[in-house]
Amino acid sequence: MGWEEKEFAAVFYSEPGVLGFLANVLSAFLAAVGNINPGEQPAVGTVITGLHLIVIGGFVQLVAGLLSFRKYDHLAATAFVTFAALWSSMGVLRILEATAHAPASVVTATLPGLVSYACVALVLAVTSATTNYVMPPVALTAAILLSFETVGLYLDWGKKVAFALELLLILIALYGATALLLKGVFQRWVIPGFGNAPFNVLLFGTKAGTSQNKTKEEEKKKNTKYAEPMGLGYLSNVPIAAIFAFHYLGFTASYPAATPWVGLALVSLIIASYYSFLRNDAFHCIMFGSQATFWLSQAAGLAAYSLAGEKTELRSPLIGTWAYFPTFTLLVLVSLTKDKVTLVNNVVFALLSVAWFPVIPMAGERYALGALCAALSILSLYSSFANLINSVAEKPIMWIGSKFVAMTTLRGGLKRIRCSQPTRGTDSKKDADDMCREGSADALAFLSNAVAAWAALSGSSVDTAAVHMAWIVGAGILVQLLSALLSLKVKATAKPAGMVYIASALMWGVWTLVRFSDYIFQGNSLDEHDGSLMVGVIVLLVINLGSIVTSCFVSKIWLVTTVLMEVVQVCLLLFTLDKLPPHLAEAWLGVVGVVCMYGAGSALLAAVLGEVLPGRGPIWQVKTDKADESSSGQLTIPTPSSRKTSGLRTIADVLDGGGVCGIPTDTVYALAASCKHPDAIKRIYHIKSRPAEKPICVCISHLGQLEAAQPGFSPLLWDFMRRCYPGGISCVVPKGDWLANLGLGDAVSYIGTHDSICIRVPDSTATAHLVSMTGPLGITSANPSGEPDSTHHDMVLSSLGHNIDGMLCDGPSNELVASTVVNCMKIDEEGISFFRVGCTPQERVEQLFAEAKEAVAHAQLEASINST
Repeated sequence: MGWEEKEFAAVFYSEPGVLGFLANVLSAFLAAVGNINPGEQPAVGTVITGLHLIVIGGFVQLVAGLLSFRKYDHLAATAFVTFAALWSSMGVLRILEATAHAPASVVTATLPGLVSYACVALVLAVTSATTNYVMPPVALTAAILLSFETVGLYLDWGKKVAFALELLLILIALYGATALLLKGVFQRWVIPGFGNAPFNVLLFGTKAGTSQNKTKEEEKKKNTKYAEPMGLGYLSNVPIAAIFAFHYLGFTASYPAATPWVGLALVSLIIASYYSFLRNDAFHCIMFGSQATFWLSQAAGLAAYSLAGEKTELRSPLIGTWAYFPTFTLLVLVSLTKDKVTLVNNVVFALLSVAWFPVIPMAGERYALGALCAALSILSLYSSFANLINSVAEKPIMWIGSKFVAMTTLRGGLKRIRCSQPTRGTDSKKDADDMCREGSADALAFLSNAVAAWAALSGSSVDTAAVHMAWIVGAGILVQLLSALLSLKVKATAKPAGMVYIASALMWGVWTLVRFSDYIFQGNSLDEHDGSLMVGVIVLLVINLGSIVTSCFVSKIWLVTTVLMEVVQVCLLLFTLDKLPPHLAEAWLGVVGVVCMYGAGSALLAAVLGEVLPGRGPIWQVKTDKADESSSGQLTIPTPSSRKTSGLRTIADVLDGGGVCGIPTDTVYALAASCKHPDAIKRIYHIKSRPAEKPICVCISHLGQLEAAQPGFSPLLWDFMRRCYPGGISCVVPKGDWLANLGLGDAVSYIGTHDSICIRVPDSTATAHLVSMTGPLGITSANPSGEPDSTHHDMVLSSLGHNIDGMLCDGPSNELVASTVVNCMKIDEEGISFFRVGCTPQERVEQLFAEAKEAVAHAQLEASINST
């Protein structure tokens, strides 16, 4: 077992896992209870079981997933949120089975959800095999039991097999929760299962044809306090697309019963968009947000048709469908700077949006839509698998393809057609991050307004009122409120933009209430309430006047949009007075949709590429507190030079006090913490958002420190290490009681894995002198996890300066890559292997090992001769 294998360096990694596993235990128990005597359970008991599944399996596990996102655990966050949607959907299914007038329709509508989540669980099982031994059987058991739950829809023996598998899932998940709980209590692994993994992805080779290098210009700085949500986003598309595919291909007749599966998967998709936003990943935030808006509109419309008793339409008659094609086309354009899998995914969404156009004749439209949705489901399944594996390994192991166009090239091409210069710069990282987040929220807000406006443009017929209302409420209100939530994370324009978004949502709510009052209050005349409706619209007009003023602080496009919305509200007032000219409201709604589509496109491009289209700048700038601005951009930590002993003493004092500092080594810069302060070593994981799969190593000043600890290494290992140290080679050796003699103390639980530790002896005078002052240090490369190594102290200060306590400045590093990591765990039996080839070539390390073997063999031969 190697040092790069799974090691939970701090207790905070285990807490969400305990909650998530316990939620799975209780959920599986509740599901098993329902399968004891299927069909014979009392209705009240079935409803109570469903409610418990929603609360425990859904809400509690969702909390575990959100906590895991905050702990930078890619896989656990994705798995817990996905299982939350699964158990909640099964809870709703139990309730519908007990209360529905036609249980058979509920059963058939469940088929695509169970099949798709079985595939999703299988992906999670394979992926989790790269992190520990407990998650794979949990996810695999879930996949198999979901398969038999599917069989149980038609054959009773399937429920009985599912019951047995649910009992097995209870035992495995309970073991996992116990292991993590004991780890949190005793600060060490008491029972096995999480210390290593069946497969070490760090030993896998990088997939050919996949771009690894991302320049600072092409890759926006991510807020890596949060795990990557791309796997969750793609996984959420799997059940949604599968449900539509099953429906259009004729496998399921009733759509409304499948609505809960779609709705809960949409929650997962919105969570993926939200965490992309928190990571300043504008592209995935807008992509997942647009996809969620698209599915929400189509699902709500289809459900509204069915619930209203109308014949289910294959393609929506609403013009609002047209808003999605230009959005996905722009995403396809930007995807040219991403990987090929992302590009194909957006191309399929663009084709799907076109296929839903009702005015385009399409032979066999049912099969065409079903085939596109099926293809999207399969593609999303592979995309999620590739993204999860690559996130865990922090390198492209699964093929995702290289980009077609460099981001700088696309940006340059778009700027050539720009007809005005940007009104604000993005010189600082803070400004760039704010612009990224502002553009993400703006893009979703404009898109939702365009969809709502064009959906309202389609008319207010009572026959199709349910569909119109579903689109306007879904896109115009819910997504608009989501945009308002996102805007609160933008410091520069939070309050102005949020007010504009909320005013827009309020307008669509009042529009729906007034224009579709005949449908909402069927059989009740509202003639005597016309005055109340008129007063409500007048109040809305006044509120929107404030929104117009506020939009001056946001952008010129929003100013135009709010003015047009004021005109639309005047039309609404005329409608309440029965004095609205024919088609006047429709004309202005069409204009609002066009302007909002331009706004969505400009915001998307601004968030991902920078300002390339005019109209994004505000008329009046929001003034910020200069004192806060200056203090936030100015570092107050000590940054002494490594060329002075006083500078080394300054950093040594910070480390001895429990601080975390950036230090130079003989390769690239590193983050360091004293082994006398375990809490400081745990902080390193927080600071650089280091995954739990990547343990840190111990740094000593010279090999004599190791010899004094008397580790009991073999002569071959000692000879090999003497040839490697000091230098750019790190040796992974077995742990033992000797580490206490080295001075690690309680820090031994937070460095290396449970059975191995990596030893580093840098060939650097400054580092050796510093370690001689402080004692052994826990170190790891000084860069946010997943980003390039820092080759200058300025790079460390730029990316991590606000989170560390000191920086020992030494100018440019001696190397451009980190040390070579050699596995010496079984050096006498199997020789050496490589976890990572860095600055020291593999051939040179193998040469040193051959020399060590030869020297030890020669010494043993001489010893045997002398003994005879």
